[in-house]
Amino acid sequence: MKGVRGRLWLNGEFHSGWLSWKGGKIVRVARGSPPRRLASSIEDLGNARIAPGFVDTLCHGFCGHSAPFATVEELLEMAHSLAKEGVTSVLSGFYPISNAQLRVARERWSKLRQHGRRSADSRGTARLEGWHLEGPFLGKEMAGALPQGELRRPTKRAVRDIFKAVGGYLRMMTLDPCLPGALELVVALQSQGCIPSFGHTQAGYSTCSQILARAGGSIGMTHLGNRMLPLQARELGPIGLAMEGKIPWVGVIPDGNHVCPETLKLWANTPRLMKQIMFQSDNLSHAGTPVKSFKAGGLLLSRKGSAAKRPDGGLGGTMDALPRLLFARLKDGSLNWAQIIQGGCIRPGEMFGNRGVFLKGKLADLVALGPTGKILSTWVGGVKTS
Repeated sequence: MKGVRGRLWLNGEFHSGWLSWKGGKIVRVARGSPPRRLASSIEDLGNARIAPGFVDTLCHGFCGHSAPFATVEELLEMAHSLAKEGVTSVLSGFYPISNAQLRVARERWSKLRQHGRRSADSRGTARLEGWHLEGPFLGKEMAGALPQGELRRPTKRAVRDIFKAVGGYLRMMTLDPCLPGALELVVALQSQGCIPSFGHTQAGYSTCSQILARAGGSIGMTHLGNRMLPLQARELGPIGLAMEGKIPWVGVIPDGNHVCPETLKLWANTPRLMKQIMFQSDNLSHAGTPVKSFKAGGLLLSRKGSAAKRPDGGLGGTMDALPRLLFARLKDGSLNWAQIIQGGCIRPGEMFGNRGVFLKGKLADLVALGPTGKILSTWVGGVKTS
């Protein structure tokens, strides 16, 4: 049995306390000091803040590697680099690619899974839990930085072929609710245990509401406010639907560019929305590196602060890991600690059901943080990231 002592995030605040784990899962959480008989196995972190590990549900890549095209060795390097940044669980974002390319990716990911988390080079690395396909069932009008060559309509055959190609790695899919067959696609995804997510769409409030009412169940929204209709006096659009609290999983990119700090602060304080928000990095392949320009999705992108921009000045994704994006918002006052941990750890953790909070039986995924959010240490399944 091992554990840590410090200022734990418990019941919405940091409290002096400790937790211990066994077999990668939390076995005890308590305030105060650990019993003397356990003291030797509990690492004392002093005044460090200890939060659950961050969960990123849209991360296209990191440290120079793109999730759909990375080798097993590159996926391991990506997982290690993300863990050092405090990210302990990831849904890897996929741009629209061919079914043949999906099958190749599936083979590589299967080799990674066979590799196992107990191997020396996997221990303490972020959990690569599956795929978030951004497309291919999107219209070209709102594709943005996504490559358009593989966009298609969700016919029965097209949906069946996608399911065959992904081989069980699909956990979330961004789709355009305007497309013919969108409702059937949503139902099919839900039947496979995947979360359909509205995004890259011109759909209005009515269209989104109708699908939500008819399909029910778990629905998401990808990067709220980006590549979708704005909130207007005579058209609430997808943003209004989310602000009403009707979308269970609302992705928001907190880099200060995709959503300005003032809007982010408004959403994080909107009562019906605040508990639904799960922050997404939208990291691109070269996030976490010092490069100034690189290619992604067939476009030459350039780093501008924490954002990646297209040649026309449009946004293409982000360049800093999710915790860095969030703690920059702590610094500028648009988010507080409670909002960061709620949207960065707790809510996305609820998507998986076994992480994101310090409770007995949950995964021992945690990060030690400095006063301004600097990552001091990360543990994944109780294993400290080297």
